[in-house]
Amino acid sequence: MQTIFLECGSVRLVPLSPADINLVKDLHSDPYGNLCNDTSTNCVVVDAAELVRTALQNQTDHGFAKWKAVAEDGKFIGWAGFTPLAETSEISLNYCLYTDVLEQDENLAKRLCKGLSDWFFKNTYFSHLVAVVRTDNRDMREAIQDAGFYHRESKAIDGMQADLFQMLSPSMQSYLMSA
Repeated sequence: MQTIFLECGSVRLVPLSPADINLVKDLHSDPYGNLCNDTSTNCVVVDAAELVRTALQNQTDHGFAKWKAVAEDGKFIGWAGFTPLAETSEISLNYCLYTDVLEQDENLAKRLCKGLSDWFFKNTYFSHLVAVVRTDNRDMREAIQDAGFYHRESKAIDGMQADLFQMLSPSMQSYLMSA
């Protein structure tokens, strides 16, 4: 039985494996065929093996990672999860999904961002979670904001102009509200 980290409607997030490298390569090979916000790979083919390797290592080290997104029938539709963000020493929510999947379910990205952020705060002790969004990625910006993230700052990350969004944990929100 395969571990399911998160179920979001008909989408399940399960561990990536080395056997998934070609699936990730195919996803990243068409810059117009996927909706991706990851800054460390910028969704290029050459980074697929590294993405899977670091996801497996992050899962071992931190208990969370980027996970494979699969439909009910087991079809690979992308990946989603979390990455340590070297520039700020924070954890970033990110995803990369086939565009046609998002066109068939326009609210999938929003549900996925909400589900991931809920999972993160339920299963970790971090005080906040960030999301790095390319300045030209309006769809990602909308999904992140609908999930409850707010704009923190704009900056260059990995040579890319980006907006950094943040969400505080429920306990941190309660603490701030009581102060």
